[in-house]
Amino acid sequence: MQNNFIPDAIEIVSRAISADNDGEYEKALSLYRDALSRFTIGLKYEKNESKKKLIIDRVEGYMKRAEELRDYLNKQAEVEKQNGGSGGTAGGAGTKPKGSGEDDADAEKMKLRGALSGAVVTEKPNIKWDDVAGLGQG
Repeated sequence: MQNNFIPDAIEIVSRAISADNDGEYEKALSLYRDALSRFTIGLKYEKNESKKKLIIDRVEGYMKRAEELRDYLNKQAEVEKQNGGSGGTAGGAGTKPKGSGEDDADAEKMKLRGALSGAVVTEKPNIKWDDVAGLGQG
C-alpha cells in the first residue's frame, strides 16, 4: 500500500498557508485541520524514521498555527457578540467568560496532540512474520 496521505496533506497545507496569507482565516483553519488529520494517518504508515521526525516537526508548527487561528477566530466572534449585544465598547475583548469555548479549545488541542502522539511508534514492536494472521496462506 502506497502512503498517499503525506503528499495529500502537503498539498492541503499549502492551500492552508495560501489562505492564511490572504487573510481567509476560517478557510485556513479548516484546511489546517484537514491536513493535520491526514498527516496523523500518514505518520502511522511512514516507515522512514528520519522522514517521520521531519514531518512531526512540521506538523507541530502547523498545529501551533491552527491553534493560533482558532483562538483568534474565537476572540473575533466574542468581540462581535459583545459589540452586537451591548452596542458599543470592546473593552473586554481580550477576556472570555467562564464556561466559554476555552474548555472546548483545550479539549480539541489535547485531542490533536493525542492523535499525533498515537501515530508515532516509540518502541520497536516484538512481532514476527509468523504472528501475522493469514500470511502463510497467501
